[in-house]
Amino acid sequence: MGVRMTTVRQYLVFLTGHRISARTSAEEVGSLSKIGAAIAFASFLAALQFGIAGWFLAMDLHILLQMLMTLVFAVIGAAIVLVLDRNFIYLADTRYETDKKLTYIYLGIRIFLITVIGSLSSQFTMPLFLKSELAIHAQDMKDGRFSEAKERYQEKYELADKTTGLTNLEAKTTKLRKEISSLTPELVKQRGLVGQCFADYTKKTKTTFAPDLDEHEIISLYAKDKRECERIDGIYRENYRNFVAPKEAELAQMGVAITQAQIDIDTAKKDIAQDLEKATVINEAYINVASADVLSSLVRNNPGAFIKYALITLLQLCLELMPILLKLQAGQSPLGHRMAIFAYENKTDSLDQVNQSNARRLDSEDQIALARHEHALVDKERFATRQEHDSMVVKQKLTQDLENEKLRQELEELKRQSNAYLRAQHQFTQGFSNAAGQFVQRVVVPTVNIATKTFTPSNPQTTSQGAPDEKSASAKVFPFTGSMDLGAKAAS
Repeated sequence: MGVRMTTVRQYLVFLTGHRISARTSAEEVGSLSKIGAAIAFASFLAALQFGIAGWFLAMDLHILLQMLMTLVFAVIGAAIVLVLDRNFIYLADTRYETDKKLTYIYLGIRIFLITVIGSLSSQFTMPLFLKSELAIHAQDMKDGRFSEAKERYQEKYELADKTTGLTNLEAKTTKLRKEISSLTPELVKQRGLVGQCFADYTKKTKTTFAPDLDEHEIISLYAKDKRECERIDGIYRENYRNFVAPKEAELAQMGVAITQAQIDIDTAKKDIAQDLEKATVINEAYINVASADVLSSLVRNNPGAFIKYALITLLQLCLELMPILLKLQAGQSPLGHRMAIFAYENKTDSLDQVNQSNARRLDSEDQIALARHEHALVDKERFATRQEHDSMVVKQKLTQDLENEKLRQELEELKRQSNAYLRAQHQFTQGFSNAAGQFVQRVVVPTVNIATKTFTPSNPQTTSQGAPDEKSASAKVFPFTGSMDLGAKAAS
């Protein structure tokens, strides 16, 4: 009978995802207890890394809050590794042989996660191994950041341009003062003429002597020379003012501009000093041995630190991958194999049921498709019958329309003939009436009149007068034009 399980080994096997009882033999468990111990060690390393990270992140808090933060981060790190490794080991141990390729996919995912988490937590764990290198490099980075910030702020506030502008203004001021002190040759010549004129005038007034002239009379004697000298002096002064006034005005503007430029430079220096102070405070607070920038820059620029960092990272990777490496080396346990076979049989049964369900679904779809096809055929037959009926209705309608059109034409022809007959009858009746009227008026009335005269007594004059009339009446011819016209119209 196999060896029974102890409580510690049960917990270690539980870390691999399996649940066993104390009666389970050690042969069925295999190397699962060793893999569980590796998972526990990897969880402890993760808890240590995350705990150090929490300690550094809570450095500005109270010591109790710092310890609480460390504990919380340690629990989170251990839980992450425990969940990932436990699920991976369980899935790898209970996989059927046809699904073994998924083990390497899980291995790649686990390596990726270890690398990412290790990179995030290395800035807190590496100061324990690279403390001196990180401290020196952090100070170098502070100095470099200060110099870069100084240059950046000087460029931001345009200190160099303002200083250059002030220097240019001072140079222009010096040049203007030199130009004012250095007169043109024409002005120098005019100044010499003025001096010579006044010197000659003074000499004449001092050297002239006459017993009958006093000093005022001598001055009045040379008043013309004095006025000439004053005229020359006025011209000189006017030319001097014309030469000096624009330069003095420009010099005054230069003085105002120099004062404003100096104020701008002082303001820029003050702003630069304030910004540098803020940058220094930030650098002192965040550029330290736990900074990711310091670690990244040290690894890039220091080969020795890079080798040490690579070795520590490789060691961490190997220690955290130890459960997976042990699992790959140990293979599948008997307990896992039995569960894999059970899961495979359940999977096979499920696939059979799914296949049967799919077959029934395909049959039903075929029947539905056949019914739809038959229904489509019936619809086509109905459509053809409806089209035939519609065509017959259209044909009957067309035939009826043709017959109606023929009857309408016959009716119009009969109507036309009837109208012609009525017109002919009307013409005949009218002609006959006219002829009868003319006959009555021209034949019957005279005859009646004659007949009535024979039975009525009359005098001889009347008889003698009526005789020619009777003769003329009896000899008169009556043309029946109406009858001839009627016959012509009727014939037409």
